[in-house]
Formats: sequence, structure tokens, C-alpha cells
Amino acid sequence: MSTDTKRHAILQVRWGQMAYQKTLIAPGQVLRVGRAPAEGLGLPHDAHMAAEQFELAWSGRRAWMHDLKGPSGTLLEGEPVEHGEVFNGSWLRAGQTDFSVYLERTTPPSPPAQPDLPEVAAHKAQALECLRGQKTPLYAILDAARSPRILELLHESVEPYCSLYEGPKGEALAGMAPYLVSLPNKDSWLLEALVQEGWAAAWGIYLTSPLPVLQVRRHFRKLLMVEAESIEGRLYFRFYDPRVLHIFLPTCQPDMKKEFFGEVERFILSGTSGELVEIPFVEPKS
Repeated sequence: MSTDTKRHAILQVRWGQMAYQKTLIAPGQVLRVGRAPAEGLGLPHDAHMAAEQFELAWSGRRAWMHDLKGPSGTLLEGEPVEHGEVFNGSWLRAGQTDFSVYLERTTPPSPPAQPDLPEVAAHKAQALECLRGQKTPLYAILDAARSPRILELLHESVEPYCSLYEGPKGEALAGMAPYLVSLPNKDSWLLEALVQEGWAAAWGIYLTSPLPVLQVRRHFRKLLMVEAESIEGRLYFRFYDPRVLHIFLPTCQPDMKKEFFGEVERFILSGTSGELVEIPFVEPKS
């Protein structure tokens, strides 16, 4: 476990209209949560929650929750608790809202089966330099089905992310969904971890776009399902697998490529041997 006392505690809404919203708690701070707290995290849509339902305190090493006597109490790991310590991954329920608590950068990576070959290490270094050098806002789309480590990293980071799936089916497939991640701080430990652990393992793709995260999500949700010749119905399109995108984009007709890019300026992904592949949008010639 990290002993860096500058790291945050993270309270994340699990489901519903505020799903994936993260609220950060710096060391020494206390966060108040309720339907309408004077300060803190407000969930005005949850009528079963008190105006101030509970508070979460974070010392930089340990975290505690304290119930503020809401009408239905606050559950910690499914049990009503007035005061208790919370840990990385703890589950809270207040009113009709479920929360998870994560502690930033807590879980270390598993030791690799073998060290990277020199050429793979060089590819990762080149990719990280390229991604950090982008001037336009940077995003990743990651396939949680590739490794449980992906969601572990997303949970324990301050960067915002959201599933490209939604609704009850999206909740049921949370462990296998594609996730859009905003990477505004290109010097963040999360970006480095994603490259070092997942670049050569087909974890996902990177892209740059001037659009805000909700519009980027809306665009890529439209691309999740496609129709195929001689096959009835629609199929999931795993465009966020770099092995798929590396083959798909160069074969696209200009109009299809323009539609696929939308407001994306470039895609950045791993090639078949881990080499850096950049695919910028080029306006089709009339």
C-alpha cells in the first residue's frame, strides 16, 4: 500500500443518474454528503436522504465515516453504522444511493511474469512521450474485459471515467464494459501506469478531441453496434481493441472514416508488435 500522505480518498457514486461521479477528499479534510449539504456533495434527486446524511473523513492514511442521523441511517458494507473505519473498496449506502470509497494509488501491480524485452520497453517509452506531448485533450477507451487491473486503476485514480454502456444491462456488464477515461493531466501516474502495464496487452486505445467528455462518450456510444452483411441483427463492434482498429481504419472508405472520427483529431494505439501507431484525421479530397 502506498504511504504517500498527499493522495486522496475518493467517494464514487456507483449507479443511477450520477453514476461514476467522483468526489475527492484531500488529507485532513472532511466531506459532508446529503440531499442538500451546506458544503460537500449534494444528491438532490434522492428524497430518502437527509439534507446532511453522513460525513467522510480522511487523514491521508485512514478514513472514517460518521452518520449524521439521517432518517434511514447509513449502511457500511450492508450494516447500519453510526461511526466506522472505511477501507479501499468499502461500500456505503445512504437513502437510495450506493457509494464506493477508494484510496488513491493503493493497490500495486502484480509482478510481471518476465521483464519487458528491450524493444517493448522502448515502444512503451515512445508511446508515453507521444501521449504526454499531445496538445489537444487526451482520452483513452479501455476494455475492462482485458484485465481486472484496468478497473482497479480507474477506481484508485482521481481522473474521471464512465462506461460506454448504460442502464441495467450496462450495470450487469460493468466488469466487461469499455470505459472512456479523461486524461487532462498528462503527467499523471494513471497515464504512466496504463502505458507501462497495458500498452502491449491490448488494453485499449487513446485519442485526442477538443470535445468535453460527455460529447466524446455520446459519439462513441453510436459506434458500439454495427450491421454486417449476411448476418441478421446488429453486432457489437470492438473498435476499442487496438488490434481491431489497426486493421479497420486503413480499410475505411473516406465517408465512413469521416463519420468514425467525428471530432476526434487522432487515434494513438499499439501496433501488432507494440510499436506506436498514430492515425490522424485527414479531410477526404472532394
